[in-house]
Amino acid sequence: MTATSVEAILAATRRVIAERGPEKLRMSTIAAAAGVSRPTLYKWFPTKDDLLEAFTAYEEQLFDARLRDAIDAERTPGRKLAAALRLLVTYLDGLMGPDPVGADPAFALQSLASSLGRQTTSFVRLLGDAFDTVPAVRQGHLSRGQAAELFLRLAYSHYLVPHPDPEVLLANLRSFAGLTGHAVTRAAG
Repeated sequence: MTATSVEAILAATRRVIAERGPEKLRMSTIAAAAGVSRPTLYKWFPTKDDLLEAFTAYEEQLFDARLRDAIDAERTPGRKLAAALRLLVTYLDGLMGPDPVGADPAFALQSLASSLGRQTTSFVRLLGDAFDTVPAVRQGHLSRGQAAELFLRLAYSHYLVPHPDPEVLLANLRSFAGLTGHAVTRAAG
């Protein structure tokens, strides 16, 4: 089995969980969605728990990779933070689609809660001194980790209760981060 097949299985797992929730997750459904045989699936993921554990690791790697891609092209700390904030506002929507809690609200909330610590750690590790552009960090009121967690929590809340205009939310995050002169308060119209 190639790495591409493993990724296909994990991507199919995401789609099936989004559509049905984890309680209705069936290995046969995953195999069909991934385009692999059930014996092949079971060879790499003998149980549903093994698959869900690998899926969690896959999601963490995907977040890190997308965050790294978003910031690598930028040269200054402020531009790195601005690129990271844009990713946060759009990342979850792109992964799970427009109804994040429809199939299984408890699982969706638990997944976000369990990801917060790891994503905060990744966010701080990858952006480092870019957080020093945030006035509250620069002034010693928040640590880099606290600022990262705050930004992630805001992104999570946008995912669960979408802002009518994501660009307004992004402008407000950028303002809080000290990246623009003022917040935007207009609503989508």
